[in-house]
Amino acid sequence: MDLLSAEQGVSIVVVFDIPFESVGPGLWVLQKNEAEYGEFCSRDDALECALSEARRIERVNALSDIVLNIEGNDGRWRAFDTSIRPYASRSRTV
Repeated sequence: MDLLSAEQGVSIVVVFDIPFESVGPGLWVLQKNEAEYGEFCSRDDALECALSEARRIERVNALSDIVLNIEGNDGRWRAFDTSIRPYASRSRTV
């Protein structure tokens, strides 16, 4: 996260990707804004880390827009907010 953006109160978008399948035996990769953020022994651990980091970002910058993309066992990706509710963008279209 850009500290300057947080200090200025600029809206930022942060996207976490949590896949259903592991990349290897007992290895899940968590991505943050399309870059590898961490490796975990379980999908639950990856989700817990994403939630912790997302909530930390929200505390630092209330204008942040956090998306948790979670892949289901059906292969579909679904977007959630930090309350694990379906994601709804904070920006509004006119």
